[in-house]
This record gives sequence, C-alpha cells and structure tokens, in this order.
Amino acid sequence: MPKLEVELKLRLMPGSEAILRTDEVFGPAAQRVHQITTYHDTTESLLFASGLTLRIRQINGSFVQTVKSRDAGLGLASSRKEWEWPLANGRPDVGILAGVAELATIAEQLQGRLGPVIVTDVWRTKRLLALEGGAVAEVSLDIGSVASGATSEPICEVELELKHGPVAPLYRLATRLAELAPMWISAESKAARGWSLRNGHNGGASVLRKPKIGKKVSAAAGLHQIIGAMLSHLTANIAPTLSGDPEALRQMRGALRQMRALLRLMSPMLNPDDVARLKDPLRQFARTLGAARDWDVFCLQTLPTIRADLPGDDWGDLSVLADAKRATMHAAVHAAVCGPHFTRLILDLALWSETCATEPLATGSRRLTKRLAVIAPALLDKIAEKARRAGRHPGQLSMLELHDFRKALDRLNAAVRFLGSLYPAHSVAAYRKLSDAVRDIIGAANDAEVTKALVAGLGATARPDGSANATVLATWAEQRQAQALTGLKQAARRFRNAPAFWRN
Repeated sequence: MPKLEVELKLRLMPGSEAILRTDEVFGPAAQRVHQITTYHDTTESLLFASGLTLRIRQINGSFVQTVKSRDAGLGLASSRKEWEWPLANGRPDVGILAGVAELATIAEQLQGRLGPVIVTDVWRTKRLLALEGGAVAEVSLDIGSVASGATSEPICEVELELKHGPVAPLYRLATRLAELAPMWISAESKAARGWSLRNGHNGGASVLRKPKIGKKVSAAAGLHQIIGAMLSHLTANIAPTLSGDPEALRQMRGALRQMRALLRLMSPMLNPDDVARLKDPLRQFARTLGAARDWDVFCLQTLPTIRADLPGDDWGDLSVLADAKRATMHAAVHAAVCGPHFTRLILDLALWSETCATEPLATGSRRLTKRLAVIAPALLDKIAEKARRAGRHPGQLSMLELHDFRKALDRLNAAVRFLGSLYPAHSVAAYRKLSDAVRDIIGAANDAEVTKALVAGLGATARPDGSANATVLATWAEQRQAQALTGLKQAARRFRNAPAFWRN
C-alpha cells in the first residue's frame, strides 16, 4: 500500500535561512544531513506525462528509490501517494515497481529506458516535532540547488510533512515560522522546479479541480472541501504567476474572487467576524492582481487587436508606456504574493476551514451541521434572485450598473460551480451557458471601459503624437463597447427565463 504524503512547502529568499536557524525548531536538537537526489525519466518524459516522479536519494552512502504521484489537489497541504524501497546502489530498479498494481503498467514501459534528468543537492536540517492534538510533523530546512543539465537555481525552503494526526497544527506551525522570516507558500516540488529548468518554462497555469460533494455531506464538510480545492488551485498558480504567466495570474485572481463569493454565499450561517476578517484581505489582494490583469489584457489582447483594426497608425509611444505600466503592476503582484500578509491569509483560510470541518459550531450556526444538499436550494434562490434584480431592464443600465450586474452573475456562477455536483450535470451546464452568455457580453463591454480608463492615463503622460493616438484609441473603444452590447437584451431575457435547475 502506498503511503499518503501530506506536505506544506514554503519558499524563502536565499540568505534568509539564517533567521530561522536562531529558532529552537532548527536548533541543536535538529539533525543535519546531506541529500543528493537524482530524478529519472525516459527521453520522451513518460513518467512526467503520467503524473509520476521516480527519484533515487543518496544519504550517507545509503540509497532509497521513491515514486510519487501528482498532488491530489484536496487542500493547501499537498497530498501525494508515495512508494519507497531501499536500494543497494544508485541505479533505478524498475522491476520492483511491477509488484505495485498502480505502477505495473508503466513499469513495463520503463524497462531499460530510464536516465537521469534532474539532480538536487541539498543540506537538510530536520527535526521531528510533536504538535498539539496528537499531530507529529517533520520540519525541514533545505538549502542547496536543483539542476537539469547545465542549468541550475538555488533551493531555500521549509518543508513541513505531516507524519500523523490532524493537519491544522501543521498550519499553525507554518504561521509561526512565517512570522520569523519572510516566506511564501509554494506548491512546486523540487522535481517540478527541475522540470521547469529542463523545459525552459514552468508547467503553466492550473485550473480548478472541482470537488465531488456527496448529497449526504454536511454544509461544514462541503465548505471544507470547496475551500481546500480552491486553496490548492490558488497556490498551484503562485509559481507561474511569479514567472510572469498571465493566465496563471488570471486563475489566481479568479480563485481569490471565488473564495470571497463562497463566504458571501455561506455568510448567513457563518460567524460574521470570521467572514469580515477573511473577506477584506481577499478583496484587497484580488484588486492588486486585477490591476495587473487589466494591463495584461490591454498589452496582450487589446493593443494587437487595435494594430489589426487600425494598421496605419503608429502606437509605439503608447505601447512603451503600457508595457512599463504592466511591469509596475506585475512587480506589485510579486511583492504582494511573496509578502507576509498574503501568506498569513492563506494559512488563516486553511486553519479556519479545518476548524469548520471539525468544530462547525465554533465557526457558525447549527445550519452548518445540516446536509448541504438540503440547504443548497435556498442559498441558490437568494443569489440567483439578486442577479435577476441587478439585470432588470439591461438596456437602461449604465456601465457602472452593468458592472454590478456582472459581479452578481459572477457570484451566481461561483455558487453554481460550488454546488453543481449536487445536481444533474446537463442541467447545470445548460444554466451556466445562459448566464455565461450575459457575463461574456458585459465582460467585453467592460474591457472596452477599462481600455478607455487606461488610455486616458497613458494619454496624459505621452508625447503629443501619443496623446493624439490615445484619442483615436478611446474612440475605437467606444465603438467596440457599443458593438459588444448589441445582444445583451436577448441574452439577459434568456437568462431570466432559465429554469432553476436546483428546484426541478
């Protein structure tokens, strides 16, 4: 049987580990070991494509072969299946994989084809800690490097691996360590970082893996599952966002907004102090990422479209200014995501979610103990009615009112995603198709509105010819906005007439 590895990883700026070494966790009681780990795969990266890693770790002349699966995406701490075997030397033994039912098929394809692809060279300072609630965790400070071929980068990180017991004490320990030295949560394993070096890019953006919520699950347990999936989604996109991936940034922003929507949806049964404590920083960080997202859209989508629509104009000055603004906004995202407040927010959400699952009455009313399938219709009724009210007479709404309508639809869309597994998939998909049609129309119009605002700022700082181009661009945006809204009335009417699948 495989072991289930539950692990939380936090990255540090190289050099900041000296601060942690002053803490008792990494003091004299800790053990220091030298680990050289070699990851193997085929020339076509068969293991990597299958969501597996095979490594051989050398410690003090001993060798251990380990196979790990991809993170299940169930919560903030990663959850991976793990198989281990002692080896006599540093050569991979594919034969022993054949004895594991889950690995037997791929073992046949690996025979004689494995070779080293990634090497990590790490000095690990580790200690086994007994935490509250009977939890036991191995705490490790890893300093070294990861290399693939001639390319390498430093490793400076803390790993917290849960050996036994509940996961909440692990999050409390991470919170304490994060108060000692600046660190940020990373879902990237050492192997994933090695593959990024090998391929010249990271794995890219990750999409949300929606949890399958059973019809007998309580509201508290369902909330815990949803928050866990969203935290996994959020943190999986941190590394590619910090590398400048615009889609990963979009996914991160979406995850923050959806968590806020979830708190709003469930707020009638939650402690208001908890909701306020969590919602405000979620909104703040979503705005920071949203500002960068606006410039991503402008630089990567809007300007290329403008160049195609108006090929005779020179947009050089505005392009340079826009790229500089985009770089500034991405620097702000980097500072926020790697900062202590963002790390604390993520850990706070994880801890609150665990408390909700184990002690629901400590986080809200008795409704949290009721089956989610029983209370879901009332929750969806309320949020759907708000969206319908916001969209009455869509042809008479100002852009600000249309933006409010879209936000109401976003919250409804999020609620349907959270609770959709309780209902027939085809009914959910049909409803979402109608609401998404309205959201897309208003979204295109809103992009044009954002373009006008961004261009106004650029025009004020551009040279005279750039200022003239800004005026042309603003006119273009007005026309695009009018075109985008042409089908709004019909789409809104179809949405309003859509049957409530949760009442059928």
